[in-house]
Amino acid sequence: MEMDYQPDRFFDDTGQWLLCATHGAAYRPDTGACAGGPCRGGLTAIAVSEKAGRVRWHTSWNLKPVNYPI
Repeated sequence: MEMDYQPDRFFDDTGQWLLCATHGAAYRPDTGACAGGPCRGGLTAIAVSEKAGRVRWHTSWNLKPVNYPI
């Protein structure tokens, strides 16, 4: 799910909260903890690396697809 509510915009106007464009939830950028709104828990950190202009994310034991009821 994309988080940017406008192209390349992820934070509120104060720069303090990371916003979810889909649900309007706010998260602490330093921990990923829910700070308000309709959160379903906090955000999970994902390890990334960059090499030769490509960014890659790396899987982890705690990254699993979540099925939400429709």
